[in-house]
Amino acid sequence: MIRNQKRPISETNPALVYGLAIFIFVFAVATAGMLVLAPLVDSDSKSSQAVVEEGGPSTPGGPVNVTITARNLSYDKRTITASPGVDMTVVLDNQDSGVLHNIAFYTNRSAATKIYVGELTAGPGKLTENFKAPSSAGNYFFRCDAHPDQMTGTFVVK
Repeated sequence: MIRNQKRPISETNPALVYGLAIFIFVFAVATAGMLVLAPLVDSDSKSSQAVVEEGGPSTPGGPVNVTITARNLSYDKRTITASPGVDMTVVLDNQDSGVLHNIAFYTNRSAATKIYVGELTAGPGKLTENFKAPSSAGNYFFRCDAHPDQMTGTFVVK
């Protein structure tokens, strides 16, 4: 008597089993690689986007117009970018009611050498500051002089 016995697929079609195992392995490795590399690709697109959103020139060498908001003793931007020697228009939007803020640009964190120092003004209100970016490329510093340890950022000239 012959029984209708079911045999494992590994006995009936071993190539299918090995092929499926290889496919799953390659899929897992590719997925892991994408998960590792995705943050790097994403951060690159964010950093290039940040230049435009955070005060970068729309065309190299063109004037820069940027609004920086002061709220809860913090700036909403940590970086402002410009080309050397361009005209800068920085609007300080102070949203902290009754609190003095300004935006001041210095050659470095020591704030010993100023590039431009804006007027201290109580919020809420907006103040427009106009000046020229430094003629030399480099990383400079900006801060609120009333809150120099809390409200800071990098002014990139390139």
